[in-house]
Amino acid sequence: MQQLTCKIRSVDHCNADTRRVLLEIPAGASFNFKAGQYLNIVVAGKPCPFSIASSPEIKDTIELHVRPTPGSADSVEIEKLLDSADQLHITYPMGECYIDNPIAGPLVLMAASTGITQMKSIIEFLIPRDTHQPIWLYWGVVAAQDLYLTDMCRAWQAKIKNFTFVPVVSEPLRSPQWSGRTGLLPDAVLEDFNDLAGVEVYVSGSPGMVYATFDRFIQRGLAENMISSDVFFYAPRVKPQA
Repeated sequence: MQQLTCKIRSVDHCNADTRRVLLEIPAGASFNFKAGQYLNIVVAGKPCPFSIASSPEIKDTIELHVRPTPGSADSVEIEKLLDSADQLHITYPMGECYIDNPIAGPLVLMAASTGITQMKSIIEFLIPRDTHQPIWLYWGVVAAQDLYLTDMCRAWQAKIKNFTFVPVVSEPLRSPQWSGRTGLLPDAVLEDFNDLAGVEVYVSGSPGMVYATFDRFIQRGLAENMISSDVFFYAPRVKPQA
């Protein structure tokens, strides 16, 4: 694990409550990570994790997407920093859910809320590698206004061969104008795949969502070693006592 103090280059609103933060990598410093990994913003000595939204091939800046977490004191402190500080202290790289080679077969990326940042890094890593394997990006949000990267996702779909973007809104009553897919994110995938054998899956979301996805996808033919999530490392299931 390495440490850096980075100047905040810019903070811009993506939508009403999500901000895009661009950090400058100090001159002479290196920032090496793998697509899908995350870093920690250090607040009062405490690490607060955020997925890296940029590609590993970008060497001068780091992109983060920050959204307030209701009821979180750490989130309150980070929001204060973004409002007033000119630099952030970070530790990196973190996480075992990443891609560092071109994919060999069909790939399903599942992102809940700002988990889209992890998938953004992975997709931008794969683009110059001219992959021809099918890629599906499922992005689940509560309301349609949370889909703050829709234009970028549509651009990926136009640029990448065999790429499919599927936005999913879980509470359509909050989005009366929404005419796309609705419901839970795992349900959307299972509606599209009768058999997940041979598919590789990356999931970003809460432990409950990730483990529910794992159980249901295994029943649909997914091999256990073909699903990746940081949840498996920071919130492992407790095995029952024998």
